[in-house]
Amino acid sequence: MFSGSRRGPGLAIFLLATQIFQVGLHNIPPVTLATIAINTIIFLRIPILNIRYPSLGNVCISVVNTWYKGDWKRIALAAFFHADEWHLYYNMASMLFKGMSLEKRLGSAYFVYLLAVFTILTNGVLLGLNYATDEFLGYHEYLSHCAVGFSGVLFALKVVTTYYLPPGIQYIMGIIPIHSRLACWAELFLIQILVPNASFTGHLAGILVGLLYVKGPLKPIMDIFIPAANSPSYTYKAQATGYRNQYHPRQQPPTGNYGNTRNLNQGEDEDLAEAIRHSQAG
Repeated sequence: MFSGSRRGPGLAIFLLATQIFQVGLHNIPPVTLATIAINTIIFLRIPILNIRYPSLGNVCISVVNTWYKGDWKRIALAAFFHADEWHLYYNMASMLFKGMSLEKRLGSAYFVYLLAVFTILTNGVLLGLNYATDEFLGYHEYLSHCAVGFSGVLFALKVVTTYYLPPGIQYIMGIIPIHSRLACWAELFLIQILVPNASFTGHLAGILVGLLYVKGPLKPIMDIFIPAANSPSYTYKAQATGYRNQYHPRQQPPTGNYGNTRNLNQGEDEDLAEAIRHSQAG
């Protein structure tokens, strides 16, 4: 089944556009800008080259749809579809500032490579976590839980971002002080409390993939094929996180405000500090 109806931009799309123009198009690296544009075009279902956009039920990733039914394209597609405009807004606002920091450090060619690998691995780990939850904990509903959105990738990028910059204290939601080494874990649980329909295993998958990159063998393996433009030693710092939606494929996608987690951490990287200030102003 395909859904070809075009969506009109709402308040969240307007806020995203405002934030982008406040930063300045000339200040946004090309891969970061293209990623935001692609996600927005897909959400709005803007007709381009006669593309027919599938419904969320045809792209969301779950063990049943992907593993048992063999619909492997969902591993790549699910990340680029969002349940509603606020889901899109918070993910793309987070992508804007994470991308500005990482793409400038790593180079555009490596950054698009990183996004591609993180997208596939994050959704792959998500499937493994959901299968393990059913197999070992007996929560059978996890086999059919179907997730969409870019926030699993954003959690992985967050882990990488924190490792590039010096450690420090940051404030989750501008209130809760926490060491930047623990920020992604705190946000993992806080988001689940504030947004119960968020994909906990999707966010956790992103963190695990990020750790696999900065602590495990993933980065050396990736660098064999395309080396990063810059490879500084890893230290910790963090930015705002993204959000992920989860729903059963037979249910209507939820709508509403997904909330946002913002933080501020002091460090030596002026670009990233400025990006975080813009993010909080949004």
